[in-house]
Amino acid sequence: MKGWYDIMKMTNEQIDELNELLVDHSEVLTAFYDEGIRYGLKRGATLVIEGAALAALVSCGIEVIKTRRRKAKEIES
Repeated sequence: MKGWYDIMKMTNEQIDELNELLVDHSEVLTAFYDEGIRYGLKRGATLVIEGAALAALVSCGIEVIKTRRRKAKEIES
């Protein structure tokens, strides 16, 4: 079974081609890279905020359930 590390290997030809592209189009590739990083940071921050909000809602829900069960037991006894 191939792992992710097998996919990441580049041949010497691919490295040479990438170096040629960097020499010829460095400004465009740098801008493209920067835009990708910016998008990734923005999307990552959004996902972190959504995850934190979901965790807070679940935590509050659990506390509400515990409180209601505790009150129900007190009423019964």
